[in-house]
Amino acid sequence: MGPGPAAQRSATSFFQDGDYQERIFREIEEKHPNIEHLGNWHTHHVNGLASLSQGDHATYQRIVNHDKHNTDFFYALLVVRKNHGRDPRYEVKHYFFRRNDERVYETSPAQVRIVDAPILWPISNGRSPSLSGSAHHSGNQTQPNVERAKDQEFFSDFYPNLKASFSESAEALYWKGAVALIDGSHVKVLTMENSGNGSPFYSITAGGEEPAVAEVLSGYGERQFRSARHAVLHLQADLNEAIYRHRKR
Repeated sequence: MGPGPAAQRSATSFFQDGDYQERIFREIEEKHPNIEHLGNWHTHHVNGLASLSQGDHATYQRIVNHDKHNTDFFYALLVVRKNHGRDPRYEVKHYFFRRNDERVYETSPAQVRIVDAPILWPISNGRSPSLSGSAHHSGNQTQPNVERAKDQEFFSDFYPNLKASFSESAEALYWKGAVALIDGSHVKVLTMENSGNGSPFYSITAGGEEPAVAEVLSGYGERQFRSARHAVLHLQADLNEAIYRHRKR
């Protein structure tokens, strides 16, 4: 969409027309409500500066703390060097800014991946989906949820069958999929994010009418966990123990 008619340029600086860009973005947002402004990228390889400038810091802090910025983080990609005749073609650095946090976080390029997966959005009021359609979600989450990112990384590495999804009708984030058990069978589980008094917690349920599964699930109706991965690990361990006990009978 371009920098805008009021953008200012010089040999050492560049200031975009923020009012123009926000107006264009809101027009795009109306047509595509799922689109989100996650961050910016720009280059310093032409001037030899190997890090973000103080002007960059001020601009990105202003954006992430703006009341119309919908996420609690802002991602900045910086091109610092052109690698002539080499792969990758450019050397880049990755930075993150957090709402109400004056620090600047730099992360390794190895930690940044483009993935084809559901977006993990903040949670608002509503009900979480469940295998039976009866699970409950309440409250309003306003603080950054670091456990969510850890859960997604853990499931990607160790439980790839558990896929993240977001229910727009229920306004809830959940992971759903098959988990392997010690007898070679699989149980379909769903762990969901809930919030109470502004603090997120996680519940879990599973499908299956086998005696061992039903026995374990009867004690999980009111259980709460501090992360989705803890919920899955606890349930899997309890199901495996129940299967083992039933086999010994």
